[in-house]
Formats: sequence, structure tokens, C-alpha cells
Amino acid sequence: MKKHIHQFSGINSLMAGVFEGLFPISEIKKHGDFGLGCSDGLAGEVIIDCCHFYEAKSDTPLRDMSDQEHMPFAQITTFNPDKIVNFTDINKSNLYNELAKYTLLDNVFVAVKIEGIFDKMQIRRPKNHNKAYKTALEVSQDQVVDHFENKEGSLIGFWTPEFFQNISVAGFHLHFINTEKTLGGHMMDFSISQGTLSYEVKQSLDIKLSDKESYLKQDLKIKDMDQIIKQVEN
Repeated sequence: MKKHIHQFSGINSLMAGVFEGLFPISEIKKHGDFGLGCSDGLAGEVIIDCCHFYEAKSDTPLRDMSDQEHMPFAQITTFNPDKIVNFTDINKSNLYNELAKYTLLDNVFVAVKIEGIFDKMQIRRPKNHNKAYKTALEVSQDQVVDHFENKEGSLIGFWTPEFFQNISVAGFHLHFINTEKTLGGHMMDFSISQGTLSYEVKQSLDIKLSDKESYLKQDLKIKDMDQIIKQVEN
């Protein structure tokens, strides 16, 4: 069984301002059914769940994207959990310790799914705009952050080892989608009293880079890139 995560572009490209949809969804979805990313122009957070690509914006309901649309960044895999466990009292700060009860994760990638009724959560989503942003940090500072309580749904995403920062997002990178498929976004904080935790260890990250001019001409050697990624993603 293949244990790959397929990544389209590097996270540093996105941080540097390459927001153009470089990769068609029709190509991305050949590589799995589970993951996350962002939509063309950094217009929305994307949740990949059961082969559907859902775009989350702050001012519109969740939208099921078409195969003809493009994305500037995505991570996707086929999710076949190594283990599914029931848990009590997980939050952003103790998720690492909870997962570490079951597997060694410091030096590998892990696909992660958390399901249940979230007592509290804080998600971030882009809003419609006509501004010409130059970097992902500028975009993140102008997004909408909402707080919700008692929302049933799933967290979908990945754990990435620290030494892969600047290629991917080190630590946990998680997107939320509710059960009704009407609400989603980038998870900034959460707490959940009980639910199920599913995970699958992945030993390979396959990266596809773009041949488009907007990518090839972009200077990706940015000072303090590590700090910028942490500001944007956390």
C-alpha cells in the first residue's frame, strides 16, 4: 500500500505571493481523496474530503469546486487510517501529545482526521476583495476570523516534521468542515470533549512544481520565511 502525500507547489511559493492557480483539480484529485489547500488567487481555504474539493470563504456557504478549477497549493493523499481511537478532551495545545500516545511522529508525516462535536473553535477564511496582495502574510491579516461553539464536523489535515518547514507547514496544518458541508475554514484553535481520532503515518512526500512563468520568475529566497509561515498558519 502506498504511503505518499502528494504536494502541489511548496508552501514558500505561496508565502512569496504566487497565488495563481497553477494546478487543475482534475490533476490533483488523481492522487487521493483527502487533504487541503487553497483556491485560485488565495480566494478560499480548500478542504478535500471524500474526493470533493470544498472552497470556504467568509461571506458565502461552502462550495463544491469543479474539476476545471485550479489551485496554487494542495496536499492530498489516499486516507487509509492505521488506527481509529476514541478520545476525551483534545485541543490544539495537547493534540501532539495525544497522537504521540499511538505513534512516533517526529520524523514522519501523518495524515490526521478528528471527528465529533467541537465545543469551541476558531477558524479563518478569506473574504471577497479587490486588493492586490503581494504576500500570503498580507492576505492572512485581512481575513475573517470567526468563533463557533458546538459545531459537529471534522478536522482534516497533516502533521509535518519540523525539518520540512518552508517546504510544507511544520506541525499540524488542519482545515475544518462541518457535517452539513456548509461551513469550513483554516483551523486556528479548537477544543473537543470527545470524538474519534484517525491517523495514517506517511513516509513519503512527493512534490510537483509548476512550469508556469509566474512561478519560475518568482524569487522564493525570502528573509524570515520560517517566521512568516508560522504567522500565517497559526
